[in-house]
Amino acid sequence: MRSDERQGSLPAILFHIMFWCMDLGYLGRGLLGSWPQADIGIALWSLSVSAGEWQTSEKLTRLCSIPEPAILSGTWDRSAYAMEAKILRPLLWFGLLEYRSEKMPNSLFGTLHYYRKTALLDRLLTFEVRMDFAGSPRH
Repeated sequence: MRSDERQGSLPAILFHIMFWCMDLGYLGRGLLGSWPQADIGIALWSLSVSAGEWQTSEKLTRLCSIPEPAILSGTWDRSAYAMEAKILRPLLWFGLLEYRSEKMPNSLFGTLHYYRKTALLDRLLTFEVRMDFAGSPRH
């Protein structure tokens, strides 16, 4: 692991296990089942392009995830909590995101959670995204 060519292999293996092998539903205590783990590639790519500046967890959830009907049908929006528990915090643990919080104005207990990507995110993850611009409508 100390040699230069193997230095990045342990974080890469741990990252792969975390997001593609482990059940992230456990981190959210079952909140919204396994959502958004099935779309982790889309969520990570979306974070890499939209989290350059400080964004709230609610905004990042809307920008970086694909909502499902079960998410939108509840009496309150739980998706930001699930996204924070299952995606944003683990990325924070890997050093790929930075975190800060601010008290909500005119609120005794409310706090806004902000995240932005670190330079390490762009070094650890690269994406080869190709867009297929078909001449005819897809639907």
